[in-house]
Amino acid sequence: MKFFKLIFLLGLVVFIEKKVQAQNSCPQTLKKAQDTYDEGRISEVPDILDGCLKSKDGFTKVEKISAYKLLTLTWLYFNERTKAEETMHNFLVLNPEYEINEALDPTEFINLYNSFRTTPVLIYGFKVGLNRQNIGVIRDFSLDNSAIKRGQYKSAIGEYVGFNFEIPLQKRISLLTELNIVGKSYRYTDEILGFANISFTEKQTLAEVPVLLHINLSEKKFQPYINIGGTFGYLIADKAQPVRKDNVDGTQQDVSGPDINILKLRHKLIYSASIGAGFKVKNVISNGYLIVDLRYNIGLRNVVNPHNRTSNTDLVYNYLYVDNDFRMNSFVFSVGYALPKYKPKIKVSKAVKSEQ
Repeated sequence: MKFFKLIFLLGLVVFIEKKVQAQNSCPQTLKKAQDTYDEGRISEVPDILDGCLKSKDGFTKVEKISAYKLLTLTWLYFNERTKAEETMHNFLVLNPEYEINEALDPTEFINLYNSFRTTPVLIYGFKVGLNRQNIGVIRDFSLDNSAIKRGQYKSAIGEYVGFNFEIPLQKRISLLTELNIVGKSYRYTDEILGFANISFTEKQTLAEVPVLLHINLSEKKFQPYINIGGTFGYLIADKAQPVRKDNVDGTQQDVSGPDINILKLRHKLIYSASIGAGFKVKNVISNGYLIVDLRYNIGLRNVVNPHNRTSNTDLVYNYLYVDNDFRMNSFVFSVGYALPKYKPKIKVSKAVKSEQ
């Protein structure tokens, strides 16, 4: 038993020693390969780098980036296009946001780099924000005189949280979509029949999916942008808090009760036009974007389902409330964070596509 323990310990020592040696020797290996390249013995470079590139405990990520760039330059020197493309691909997988230095990078390297797709295939993240409604009345309805403008709407601050997905289409143009859970709220007040003051507070919960054309105005670290498109919303829940206060001959009487579910009084599918602007700041926490967004959604559909306007008898008879036809326009402010996802590959030219 002691013999096997001794063998195990010796094996462990040898393993650790080899691992330490590999970690210590690979930085020197990279330097040796670079010196060999600079001295003009370029054909020796691949063999020098091979061991540390294949070893799990070889080069660090930064060292691998330098090694793959050196190998790419080597294969370009020997006009080995296929091998150069392979090592350039490995280089860009590790370092997708590499920026060409025209003063230092050889023309052949720049041309090969430009033949690769180096833009993100997806930018994804999350947002949190606040919204405020601007109610646009289409037509007044009331148990009182509806020929005159009725009541007042006052918006409350709502919240939303969601995920955003940006798909680049061209250099500065992307398709932007989101999946948001949104809370909206407002209060309506009116005096009915000369004696009843009514207050109607509505709180909606919606799932919203904006589909926007996203246009970046800059490619620098600070990137202002504009958005234009539409937003589709699905009403998940809708509660009303009605209160009626009567004042008859100086005597005040209140009528109130629990929240009322008014989902059936509303169209569940709501859509709007959307315009907005904001900015992204690159390389905030790793290589991600800080996003600040301001948006205005212009309601295109009457929120109220006219077929069910008076279907809730509690609202009509106890609270003397009947919905106006109205649209909900929204100011939305949000802050978010997003990460780019890269997938470098050789770009296929239009000529090659037509031949295929």
